[in-house]
This record gives sequence, C-alpha cells and structure tokens, in this order.
Amino acid sequence: MKTNPDPGPADALLEAVLRDDGWQAANAAGKAEALGVFQSRLRMRRASRWAGALAALAVAAMCAARWLAVPAAPPRQLLAMKQAAPSTGNLKKSIYLTDDELLALFPEGSCFLAEVDGKKELVFLDPEVQRQYVSEAGQQQTLDR
Repeated sequence: MKTNPDPGPADALLEAVLRDDGWQAANAAGKAEALGVFQSRLRMRRASRWAGALAALAVAAMCAARWLAVPAAPPRQLLAMKQAAPSTGNLKKSIYLTDDELLALFPEGSCFLAEVDGKKELVFLDPEVQRQYVSEAGQQQTLDR
C-alpha cells in the first residue's frame, strides 16, 4: 500500500509558491498582525479587570468613610424613676405623680414645690442638681395641675 502520492506537475508549482520569499513575508506579516491583535485584547482585558477592581475598592472606601463619619450619639442622662410597687387591686393607675412622689425622685433637700401665679413649679436649690436632672427645654416648662 502506497501512502505518498507521486509528485505531479501541480506539486512542483505548489513547492515553488511555498518557497517563494513573498509567501514567507506574507506569512510573517500575518502572524505579526495576529499577535498584535491578541496582545491588544489581552491589554484591554487586564485594563478592564483593574478598572473593575479599582471601582470596587472606591465603593468600599466610600462606604467605610460614610460608616466612620456617623457620629456616635452622645450619652443621655435619663431620669431615674423608682418603680411603683405592683398594685393588688383592680384600681386604675394614675398617670400623674403626687407632689411627694415627684420630690422623692430627686436627692433629698435639693428641691421643693412652690406656687407661682397659681401654678406649681419645681424649684432647685442646687444648680448642679438642676443641670443633672432637667433638660434645657424642661427648665422653661411649669408643672400644671
């Protein structure tokens, strides 16, 4: 069995074309052009990956900056109230404090109730205690009963 065909007149022409310097030059130019296209696409892919990574990093930095920029809420001084003993009867609980209950909420001897123009007002003897327990808005309000 013969696997190689006999060289014919067309083979000689093909051999002449393939050995031609013009063909070699065209082949090299085609390879160089193809490599240039592949390299430019590779550069574009790398650039797009870097741009995506930088964009993600910028978003993360903005989120972190926003999270860190939120000021912590200043601690509030809350009025400490004694809890009333649970009632055993079915009586309705009053939403108002009596005078004695109100005065019991503050240190002993630090304040008293005075009636001014028919309205009861809480008067503090110690300004430090007043600053500690009463807000600025609350200082201007009177206790109406």
